[in-house]
Amino acid sequence: MSTPTGQRPLFQPRVISAAVFGTTVEWYDFALYATAASLVFNKLYFPGGDPLVGTIAAFGTFAIGFLGRPLGGAYFGELGDRKGRKHVLVVTLLLMGIATTGIGLLPTYGAIGVAAPVLLTLLRLLQGFAAGGEKTGALILLFENAPPRWRGLLSSLPAIGTGTGTLLSTGAMALASTTLSEQAFLDWGWRIPFLLSAVLTLFGLWVRRSLGETDDFQQELKRLAVERPERAGKESLRRRLAASRFVESWRKYPKEMVIVICAGAAENCGYYVFGTFSVAYAADSGLATGPLLTGIMAVSVVKLVSVPLFGALSDRWGRRPVSILGALVMAAACYPFFRMVDTEQAWLIWLALLLTLGIGQSAILGSQPAFFAELFSTRVRFTAVGVANNIGTVLTGGMAPLLASALLLWFDHSIAGVVIFLLLTCGITVVTVALARETREREGVRAHVEDKVG
Repeated sequence: MSTPTGQRPLFQPRVISAAVFGTTVEWYDFALYATAASLVFNKLYFPGGDPLVGTIAAFGTFAIGFLGRPLGGAYFGELGDRKGRKHVLVVTLLLMGIATTGIGLLPTYGAIGVAAPVLLTLLRLLQGFAAGGEKTGALILLFENAPPRWRGLLSSLPAIGTGTGTLLSTGAMALASTTLSEQAFLDWGWRIPFLLSAVLTLFGLWVRRSLGETDDFQQELKRLAVERPERAGKESLRRRLAASRFVESWRKYPKEMVIVICAGAAENCGYYVFGTFSVAYAADSGLATGPLLTGIMAVSVVKLVSVPLFGALSDRWGRRPVSILGALVMAAACYPFFRMVDTEQAWLIWLALLLTLGIGQSAILGSQPAFFAELFSTRVRFTAVGVANNIGTVLTGGMAPLLASALLLWFDHSIAGVVIFLLLTCGITVVTVALARETREREGVRAHVEDKVG
């Protein structure tokens, strides 16, 4: 028996823990690669002359992982919209754990030559493929279980998992690098955080084992069974493709798909520049990376509170003003951020990270999950959000550390090019969200969905 939307309880421990902890494990794996690309992979898998060139090559494999995300978004979105949310959340977690553990066991360039970076790239691609379905599935699970007036708050909770995963991965790598000698860390110490993924994955699968399907999805299945029963295997490949949720998303919601692709530009770029590239920038400039790594861990703790706070504010103020506020904060802070890093003063570096990631990115991250989900009907929601959001992440997030490193080299180690890049992405978010309609009011969402379906 389904629960009326307006009568759903705010606090649902089993659903919340399954979504948040699973996302924590996935993003521990995904973020771990980013830190290792800055500190380890450039030396062990892409050895060469200029260290910055090796860093660019390592970030190249980091970016390749993002190419797998739209593919994962399309594949798992279709699966989630047809077969159910729970199945996807289990499979994506398992795939991510396999890929990350595989990286921890992978021989280096010195041991197997060119096969090492090739295998590293393939494992990173598998990470991206799994991540393409994970975060979308978690936010939709919470969105479809939430009462309307708390959708912003509850849909933002998977971002706690991304923050916690980043905190754990950065902390594990920092612990390994500071407690071991530099040689021991490069020889074997860096592998320990990757191998821990196997334990976390098994625990995450146990947490998700008892998940049920959302009421919204169950109602959609009943409606489809009445209107058009599935006839698997009786239609041609061309007809099945034409009837896919992927094609339907672009046909019925072209404007909304573009909005989702562009709206997260500032959040995607800012996260990977301030939280990932900044470590490589400090190393290239001969600055201590310790304060940055510590600050990234500290701001990850802050985001456990700030992201849900901004999600709750979006329930009160609307999705658009909170998102625009976050993008403007990041734009204003992007140049001062690097000047504060240059001082090597820990408190200034932490303040810079608080402004950019703890406030600016958190505002966008807290307000946009519900915003994206509210743009689409239940029938295509998983596919549409998964594909469009992951395309945006590839264009403005996954490529960000690589482009920032290239701009740093192109501008002769000046930060000017990186700042311009950040300002452009913040501008894209502000303009896109300003031109979009507000989705917070349930009646507006219902009317929009009915128009699209009709």
